[in-house]
Amino acid sequence: MKKSIKLISTMLIIVALMSTFSTVCFATTEAGTVGGVSIPAGEAADTATIAKKAADIVATIRNIAAIAAVIIVAILGVKYMLGSVEEKAEYKKSFVPLIVGVIVVVLALQIANMIFGLAD
Repeated sequence: MKKSIKLISTMLIIVALMSTFSTVCFATTEAGTVGGVSIPAGEAADTATIAKKAADIVATIRNIAAIAAVIIVAILGVKYMLGSVEEKAEYKKSFVPLIVGVIVVVLALQIANMIFGLAD
């Protein structure tokens, strides 16, 4: 369980960093330098296409997280029903990080959707 939480939080940090640094690539349409990198003059970035792709990625992540959460809750629920008293106590302890993780993922994706909505 701890490995999956570390994996999900690592993926969220990577996505956050990628979205933070990607704005530099689309910030200018004129020739110049940004951060010491020479940028040739070109056409303006198609922000609608970029926003749609980002929204599609966020929706895919949300759907995968929801499916994984339902499967994990179902497995833990069956194990809880069939387990002994000691096992039930262990399963109760594992439900708390699961619920907190699901809430964090859902809120992070809602914040990302809100930011993409403001960008339109």
